[in-house]
Amino acid sequence: MQQRNSSAPSSGRSKFPAYCLHARSGRAYVTIAGRQVSLGEYGSPESRDEYDRVIAEWLASGRPRDASNGQIGLSVNELILAFLGHADKRYRKRSGERCGERTSEYEYLRVSLRELKRLYGLTAADEFKPSHLEAVRDSMIRSGLARTGVNGRISRIVRMFKWGVGKGQIDPMTHHALSQVLPLQPFETDAQETDPVKPVLDEHVDPIAPHVSRQIWAMVKVQRLTGMRPGEVCRMRTGAIDRTQKVWIYSLDDHKTAHRGHSRVVPIGPKAQAILKPWLRDDPNEFLFSPAEAEKERRKAQRAARKTKVQPSQRKARTSPGKRRPRDHYRVDAYCKAIKRACAKAGVPQWSPNQLRHAAATEIQKLHGIEAASIILGHRSLTVTQIYAERNEARAIDVASQYG
Repeated sequence: MQQRNSSAPSSGRSKFPAYCLHARSGRAYVTIAGRQVSLGEYGSPESRDEYDRVIAEWLASGRPRDASNGQIGLSVNELILAFLGHADKRYRKRSGERCGERTSEYEYLRVSLRELKRLYGLTAADEFKPSHLEAVRDSMIRSGLARTGVNGRISRIVRMFKWGVGKGQIDPMTHHALSQVLPLQPFETDAQETDPVKPVLDEHVDPIAPHVSRQIWAMVKVQRLTGMRPGEVCRMRTGAIDRTQKVWIYSLDDHKTAHRGHSRVVPIGPKAQAILKPWLRDDPNEFLFSPAEAEKERRKAQRAARKTKVQPSQRKARTSPGKRRPRDHYRVDAYCKAIKRACAKAGVPQWSPNQLRHAAATEIQKLHGIEAASIILGHRSLTVTQIYAERNEARAIDVASQYG
C-alpha cells in the first residue's frame, strides 16, 4: 500500500518519489535511488518533515537514479545482516564437547536487533540518530521489557554501529552520537525493575522432593552444596570428575567465562560426593543425570500403580512414534520448569535453580568469608586469577571439604 505526497501533482506522473506506507510496520517511507528510506510514523507531521528533508537532499545531489551515484548509504537492515554474519562466526564455542556451536550471545544479539529492524530497517544507517535509538528504547519499554534488559539490548545495538565503523561502513560520528545515549537508571522511566535474586530458603526446597524425579532432586541437592551454575550441574559427566583425592574436582572446559580464558573447577566435598556416587557411569562421556532415564522410571511407576489391564490399542500407541524423545541430559530450561511445576504442587513460593547457587554463596560467606564464596562460585577477574590462582584453588578445596 502506498500514498502519494500531498505536495506532488494530482495529475500525471509525479516528479518526486512517493510518500508511502510500509504495511507491516505502519511507518512511512520513500524510495530514493533504489533504496527505501524510513520517515517515521505514517501520516505524522514529523514523517512529512522528514520526507521534505530527504527529497531536498535528493534534489540537491542531482536526482541520482541509483545508490552508487547518490548519497544514500548502507541501510540499517543491511548493516544488521552484515553484523549478524560476523557474529555467527565470532560467537561460537572454541573448545569442549560443544565446540563449534553458537554461544548464547548470538541469540541475544539477534533478539536485541529485532525492534531496531522493525522500526528503522529501511533507514540509511548513517542517518540513524540518538533520537531514533531512544524511540527504539521506548518501544522496548512499552513491550514490558525490564530496565536491565532494555539497557543490554541498546548496548548491543550501539556495539553493532561500532563494528560498522571498524569495517568502514559507518561514519564514526554516527557511532559517537549513539554512544552518548545514557543507560536507563532505576525508576527513571516506566521500565519494569527486576527483583534481585535472593537465596532460596531450605523450607521452600525440601517440600518439592516428592514432586520431582530422582534425577532432578539429586541435581538440586548437589547444586545447593557446591554452588554450581544450573548449566554446570545439568552437564555433569563422570569423566570430568577427578576422584583421586579426598575432595573431588569437577573440571569444566565449556562454561560461562571460558571465552575470556578463565578456567573453572568445582570442588566437591564429602556430602555432595555421597549424592553423586549412585549416579556415576561406567562410560566417562555419559551424562550423570538423564531425562530419558527419568521418563522410563516414571512410566514404570505408572504401570506398577495401574489397576486395570493395558488395552491392545494402548500397547500399539506406546510403540508408535509420538512425542519427541527425551534428551540424554537436562537443558537448563527443562530443569527450571521441573522445579517450577514442583513448587506449584508442593504449595511453596516459586524459586529457580540460580537461587540455590545464591543460597550456597550466602552460607559459605557466613562460614568462611566473602573471598571463599567468590572462589567457590567461580567469580573472578583476569588480574585476580593470574595473581591468586594457585592459592584460590587450595582455598576452595579446603572450604569444600568442610561445607560440601
